[in-house]
Amino acid sequence: MKAVQFPRYGGPDVLTVNDVPEPVPGTGQLLVRMQASSVNPIDWKLASGVLRFLMWIKRPATPGFDLVGEVLQVGPQSGKFSIGQQVVARISQNPGGATAEKALVSAKDCVLLPEGITPQDAAALPLAGMTALQALRDDCGMKLTGETKRVLIVGGSGGVGHYAVQIAHQAGAHVTAVCSGKRAAVVRSLGASVIIDYQQQDHLRSDAPYDIILDCASKPNWAPFEEVLTERGVLSQITFSAGWLARIAWTKLSSKKRIKPTMLKPNAKDLSLLLGWMKQGNLQSLVGASFPFTDLADAWRLNEKGGTLGKIGITYPEPQ
Repeated sequence: MKAVQFPRYGGPDVLTVNDVPEPVPGTGQLLVRMQASSVNPIDWKLASGVLRFLMWIKRPATPGFDLVGEVLQVGPQSGKFSIGQQVVARISQNPGGATAEKALVSAKDCVLLPEGITPQDAAALPLAGMTALQALRDDCGMKLTGETKRVLIVGGSGGVGHYAVQIAHQAGAHVTAVCSGKRAAVVRSLGASVIIDYQQQDHLRSDAPYDIILDCASKPNWAPFEEVLTERGVLSQITFSAGWLARIAWTKLSSKKRIKPTMLKPNAKDLSLLLGWMKQGNLQSLVGASFPFTDLADAWRLNEKGGTLGKIGITYPEPQ
């Protein structure tokens, strides 16, 4: 089968399309024929080597965490799944393996693709959607129903951000979203009550104060957030870096405000919840661009550049 791999650490230019042996599912695993995937920044960050001291990757490696596909083989002790079913998952092992014609995935990470949801919409969801859900619910303490807090989503038109806007709105929160003016209408349609155009105004003070801030745009400084949080407000950092450790320690000593680094914990329960909302029409995926899996390098370059609405989808050829 064909797989897109990085044989060494580097940028998109190191990616190659290789012929590799078809994998065999082990205990608790499924072999899936890929139908759709999507790009997340963690994909190219792992391939670049910037995280190699935290997550060393054996190479050549096949990246890609988001998976939608048809079950071809079922390993021993793989639960309820059977050949021919369509499944959705965020692959647990690093660096994923989804950018290949066929991929291995743990059965415990999979849920069935609900009827009425396209593979492309479902494939945009796992990593980004679960990150948004866990950041708001688990790290920031947002209730999923009856919420009355004021929530700021920085990067409201991006991959994680566009899901966060919808989740917070569905919960009942007052949502303010930061995005460019050209994205204002679509982000408002997702549930933002206030749109702040970062190109035109001070995008943190305009609608303050906020009980919860979800930073999806990798802002480097704590001070602007601290100014606009309520006395016991919480900031979630989804692109957490070591530079924030001192800030977290300092706020614990000097303030009731909190910084919470969000580290995704993939699980089928949360993925099933999100897909259920999608089936009900309460959550949608925005896919602003799409590439064949063999053009993964171009997809990564676009993701590195930033500015794409929602997610970047990855497509696969139909079986011959």
